[in-house]
Formats: sequence, structure tokens, C-alpha cells
Amino acid sequence: MHVEVLDWGCRIIALKVPDKSGRLIDAVLNYPNLADYKNDPYYVGGTVGRYANRIAQGRFTLEQLPIQLTTNEKIEKNHLHGGEIGFDKRYWNVVDITDNAIEMTLTSLHGEEGYPGMLIANTRYELSDDNELTIKYTAKSTQTTIANITNHSYFNLSDEQLSIDGHEIKVEANFYTPLDLYHLPKYPFKEKVDNTVFDLRQFKDVGHIKDVICNANYCIEKKEGNQVQRVATILHIETGRQLTIFSDYPSLQVYFGNYLTGKLLPFQGLCCEPHFAPNSPNIITYPSAILKPGEEYCHVIRYQFENF
Repeated sequence: MHVEVLDWGCRIIALKVPDKSGRLIDAVLNYPNLADYKNDPYYVGGTVGRYANRIAQGRFTLEQLPIQLTTNEKIEKNHLHGGEIGFDKRYWNVVDITDNAIEMTLTSLHGEEGYPGMLIANTRYELSDDNELTIKYTAKSTQTTIANITNHSYFNLSDEQLSIDGHEIKVEANFYTPLDLYHLPKYPFKEKVDNTVFDLRQFKDVGHIKDVICNANYCIEKKEGNQVQRVATILHIETGRQLTIFSDYPSLQVYFGNYLTGKLLPFQGLCCEPHFAPNSPNIITYPSAILKPGEEYCHVIRYQFENF
């Protein structure tokens, strides 16, 4: 197994895992050259932040002060994945590299995209001998701010990677977030998956649900403290490849690539992004993404690959 990471956006641009015969087969979508990544509107493989997902109209209140972020969703007027120039559209600096790991850092200045405080973020990618890739995000801020960092890879476990048809997905969640037409949580902000299309507690055929679900946020119930736990599993029947995703984040965004265009096709890749819930700074019932001076932001995502 090996991973290739680009310093532009601290992106995963290849994640090759052995199949049953030992061939290394890519598990993520990618572009052929750097120019495609620099013009990429779909965050392919990128590290997204300072706040992944959406904040309604870019507005929230922090320590009784109104905050206005940039709004890069032009029609909806929302803040998405860090704004006009998020973490995925910046060069990161390598601070450590070994045979099985690479760590990069980025400094986000006070006021960038409207965020308070200078934030220093680190992303570490580390491979194990058991076909696992662990991503560790750490960050510190000079002022009280919000932080929500994740990876935006599009997975496809088939050989030719033309469609996510033929995949099955399971999500370890009893609750989901009802979303409005602008993909923002709406009241009551959390509902049971029972007797809904969003119930993925047993494996479901992606081809049967991709048009219906499109884009969904799941609420992950913590089993013990803030430990890393299994949140989703994706498998491809024909190739016998399986990806299990572990995380300590309180939510999981599932997106079936409905809107991909250009060099990528609709439904060509599937995203499973552990993170804090969309618009959580405005919804007090959601786990908080607030980061204060002196605290360390620290969260983990792990991708475990197997053949069956």
C-alpha cells in the first residue's frame, strides 16, 4: 500500500491498496496534473478547513461577538469548506517525512476568510503494515475561533473507477441531520433513521440510494469518551475490496458525487467525511467546534482496507 500527497491543499492524490492478487489499485479519484487541482471546484482529495462543510450565510456569534465569514456559495450565500481560499487552495509546508508518514503544516492568519485568531494547523498521514492510513489533525489558535478540518477524498473501489454503482455502504448511526434545500440542518436538527431512506445501519446498494440521499450528515454517538470508532464501511462486491472508516468526530457527511462534472463524472466517487456537523456554530444542540487559546484541536480519521 502507498499514498501520494500533494503539498497544494495537502491533498491525497493516490491511495493504492493491494487487491486479492496483490496488484496495487487506486481507491480514490484524482486528476492527471497540477493545473487540474488548482482549478478544482470539488475539493478532490483536499484537506478542507478552517471549517469543513457549511455555515449559514457565513454568520455566527462567538463569545457574544458577531462573526462574518466570506460566502463562497454565491447562490445560497453560505460559507463552504473554509471560504474563497480554504486550506485546500494553499501550499502546505512539509515538517516531517519518514518511510511511512508525512506531516505538513499551514498557518492561517487572523482575519483570513473572516476567522478570528491565527491558526497553525498540522496534518499527518501515516501508513501501517495492515493497509491502514491514519490522518491526524492538530491545530492551535491565538484567539477563540472555530476549527473543523477533514479530508475530502472521493472513494471508488472498482477497477476502472467509472461509477460507484456496484458499491455497498453501511453507516454506524442511529440519527441523521434533516437538511433543507441549501444542505443546511433544519429543525429538529436530529432525527432517527428508523423507517427512512437514511437508515444505513445495514449494507445498502449505493445504486438504489444515490439519487435519493445525495448528501447527508449523520450524527455519531460516542461509545466511550472521545475514542476513535468505526463510523462507516464501503465495499465493492465484484472486486472484493472493502474500506472501513474510523473517526473520533461527532458527525459524518456522506456524499455520492451527484454534482461532479468536467474531468470527473456524476456518481464517479463517494465521499465519507468525518467532521463537526454543518452549521454547528449556530446550533447549540450540536457538539461545539470552538477552539480556545491554550487548547489543542486534535482529531483522527483512519481508513482501513481489506479484501474479502
